[in-house]
Amino acid sequence: MRVTYIYHSCYLIEFGSFSVIFDYYKDAPRDDGTAWINDYLLGKDEDLYVLCTHSHSDHFNPEILSWREQKKNITYIFSHELFSSVKGADADVVYLRKGEVYRDHRIWLKAFGSTDEGGSFLLEWNNVRIFHAGDLNNWHWNEEVGKEEALTHENNFLCELELLAEQSDRLDLVMFPVDPRLGRDYMRGAAQFVTRIQTRYFLPMHFGEQYEKANLFSEEAERNGAIYLPLTQPGQSYELD
Repeated sequence: MRVTYIYHSCYLIEFGSFSVIFDYYKDAPRDDGTAWINDYLLGKDEDLYVLCTHSHSDHFNPEILSWREQKKNITYIFSHELFSSVKGADADVVYLRKGEVYRDHRIWLKAFGSTDEGGSFLLEWNNVRIFHAGDLNNWHWNEEVGKEEALTHENNFLCELELLAEQSDRLDLVMFPVDPRLGRDYMRGAAQFVTRIQTRYFLPMHFGEQYEKANLFSEEAERNGAIYLPLTQPGQSYELD
C-alpha cells in the first residue's frame, strides 16, 4: 500500500483496488505540477472512501461533498458529530457514533473517541490495522492551565487510549498528532500511545509547518519499536509492505 501525506491531518492511503482519504483540508502538489486530490485521486477509476473525524475546518472541508460530481464511486463515512454540519439528511453519508462499526466486502471500520470534537477511526483491511486519531491526543496544555486541569486532560486521553488498546494491542500504521503548540511536552500523547499500543509505522500530523519539531519524535517512536516515517513536505509518499 502507498500512504501519502497531503497536509495537516490529511493522509491518502492507496490499496491498489481502492483508496481511503482521511480528514481532507487542502490539496498538495505532485512532482509533475498537478494536484494530488483534484487531478490524480479524483481521476482514478478505483473506488474511494472519504473519511472525516470531526467538523473543525482544518479536518473537514465541505468541498469533499462535491467530489461525487466528478467521481461517482465514493463512499463517505463521517463521525456523527458532523451530522449537523452536513445538514444530516444526506443519504450518501454514513455517520458513525463512538463504538459503531461500518463494514463492507473490503473494509472494517470502527469509530473510537476523541479528547476534542468528533472521534477517531480504526480501519482494518486484509488483517492490516490502521488508526487515524483525528484530534485524539493528550491536550494537556500544562504550560497554560493549572496542574489539576492538565491532569484531567491527560486522564481523559488515557481512558480513550485504553479503550482502543482493548480492541487492538497492535497497529500496523498510526497517524497521530505531534503538535508543538502544546509546549515542551508536545510529544507526550504520542509517546504514551506508542508505549501502550505496539505500532509498526508511525506518521505525525497536526504540526502545521513545523516539520523539524514533528520529526524529533522519531527517537521516542523507535525506542518503543515503531518505525517513524519522517516528513519534509506535503505530497510525500511511502510504499509500505
